[in-house]
Amino acid sequence: MKKNAFNNHKLQQGFEALQSQIGTQEGGYVFEKWVYQLLDYCEIQSKRPYITSDRQIDGSLTYEGTTYLLELKFTKNLSGVQEIDSLKAKVSKMADNTMGIMISVCGYTQVAISEASGSKTTILIMDATHLYLFFSGVMSFKELISRIRRHASQTGQAYLSVNEFNY
Repeated sequence: MKKNAFNNHKLQQGFEALQSQIGTQEGGYVFEKWVYQLLDYCEIQSKRPYITSDRQIDGSLTYEGTTYLLELKFTKNLSGVQEIDSLKAKVSKMADNTMGIMISVCGYTQVAISEASGSKTTILIMDATHLYLFFSGVMSFKELISRIRRHASQTGQAYLSVNEFNY
């Protein structure tokens, strides 16, 4: 087995081992650590969680010249408008070349997707199906970010369902 395939498989196993902890505070912390293992594996420059202007930031990543603030949701419920608004507020206080990426393992309400989208959207939203697309080897995590970003730039929609990807 190739080293990359092994590590990708190991990341998937780690993610699946977390499923019983969805909705717990401890599970959220472990998920956060797992996300940084994913970013390290994908060789994406990142910064661990930090506080700025009294706001907790789950961390950030920099890819293709853009810094993305991260918002990580490991809850049993769909993420809603409140979570989207919180990330938008954090992004709006940063430099012009800053966007946000929210990863909500359980997905989003339709209203949240609509709120995240629109003219000059500054956030991209992903869920567990995007992670499984990466696990399958169909796309790298970098390609996922690029594809969702391109979709947002072309349509104003912050969310691109895996079913709508053109491989």
